Amino acid sequence: MMMLRIASIIVFCVLLSEARKLDDDARVNYGEFWKEFQEFIKWKRTKQPSEHNIEFLTRATGFDDDRDAQETSNRATQNDLPPKDQTALVARYVVNQADWAAVATISIRKDVETFPVANLISISDGPTGNGTGIPYMYLTPLDYTAQDLAKDHRATLLVSLAQGSYCKDKNWDPMDPRCARVMLSGKIIAVKNDTTEHETAKQLFFGRHPKLENMPADHGFFFAKLKISAIALLNNFGGPKYISVEDYFHPPVNNIADELNERFFTKLVSNKLILSN
Repeated sequence: MMMLRIASIIVFCVLLSEARKLDDDARVNYGEFWKEFQEFIKWKRTKQPSEHNIEFLTRATGFDDDRDAQETSNRATQNDLPPKDQTALVARYVVNQADWAAVATISIRKDVETFPVANLISISDGPTGNGTGIPYMYLTPLDYTAQDLAKDHRATLLVSLAQGSYCKDKNWDPMDPRCARVMLSGKIIAVKNDTTEHETAKQLFFGRHPKLENMPADHGFFFAKLKISAIALLNNFGGPKYISVEDYFHPPVNNIADELNERFFTKLVSNKLILSN
């Protein structure tokens, strides 16, 4: 946040300097310019990540069980996604939208022992629009995914916007690279009982999957999370982008100077904030 403030002040000073050079006879409405600049900074701050949580403007279409909400979300546009070049934010967005993921583990089944096998699991990184980035899950030892993980914790989760109607509404095949998908690799570990994180996982998971709270008690369900070590995002043509774990949890703010220049200096040039004599 401090870096954003410093960068903002520097860029603002540069833009004012450039504005004065445009026309010696022009009279610039600096009050209006400063007001819009402050509004931009206020907006920008709302997009900065906290320790893990990131708020998003809207949810992608096709994930909401509430039909009225889904009809509203169906009118969302591609701009609901963060810009394509903000890869860490895009990855966080896709994970936050997902109610489930495909999980690949190393099988211990005798017929396919040591083969990678896939399963479907419900996940949640938090409320829609305010995710932590950490995929929590609710597993049972009766399922072969948990059995595989008991021997080898390594796993990969695949989440995609093809999960709902978002890509279909744009006539994008699930393999279309513009239909954003993220692969998160790491180790799935159990969340210890009687810890603050266990209570957090419970709230975040059941907040998205309330019906799973009533699973049979004798099935031994437990909360787990993916400890992420590698992230690959495909959200456009040109191949996957690889995102560091640090950037994933603390997405950098890119091109703030370009944003400010596009938002304000262009206005000055176009005489929206310059009053000629």
